[in-house]
Amino acid sequence: MHGITQQTKETYNKISSDYSSKINKLISDSWVGEFEKKLLNKFLLMIKISKPKVLDIGCGNGKDTYFFQQKGCSAIGIDFSEGMLKEAQNLFTQCKFHQMDMRNLEFSNDLFDGIWANGCIYHVSKKDFAKVLKEVMRVLKSSGIFSFNFKIGISEKIEKNPQSYGENPRFYAYYTNEEMKKILEQVGFKIIKIKPYPKKIFNEQIVHFWSKKP
Repeated sequence: MHGITQQTKETYNKISSDYSSKINKLISDSWVGEFEKKLLNKFLLMIKISKPKVLDIGCGNGKDTYFFQQKGCSAIGIDFSEGMLKEAQNLFTQCKFHQMDMRNLEFSNDLFDGIWANGCIYHVSKKDFAKVLKEVMRVLKSSGIFSFNFKIGISEKIEKNPQSYGENPRFYAYYTNEEMKKILEQVGFKIIKIKPYPKKIFNEQIVHFWSKKP
């Protein structure tokens, strides 16, 4: 599975500048930005404390890390791709970003009040996602919130021409709602809320989960 992770990383390094521009345009020029802002705000409301410490996994170009910082959070963004981190550091010089593998979070136990993972967990294999969840559980404080999205389906494979940005191969793992619920509950997370994305956003079935560490 190392090969698929490395290939996906190399793709993001290659497309980082154009991909970042495309995402920024989508968010600023359509209702997508307002929809995602509601998801972000719901996450912060569930944390229920002022100035929470938040980890943004798979931060990409840093837009969500910046959002959290503007809301008064102590936010850190991490990404596996050097190219995407370069975009983030150039766009949001006041934010903290680190290169890191979500399967091996280089943080101490019980550190974060909330962990946000937007558009990234489907880039690890289902086997490796179990490692990610154990790491998230470890660095999240008691009663901390883990919020993330995923794509509905049943397969996991390298896609040579992904819908979100074509002609550059990336790995995707798909889950059903019931499959994801079972995985989270096995690790110990309590599911709080589930919200599907409007299909017209990416012409795919995407679902957002909010869950809580006991």
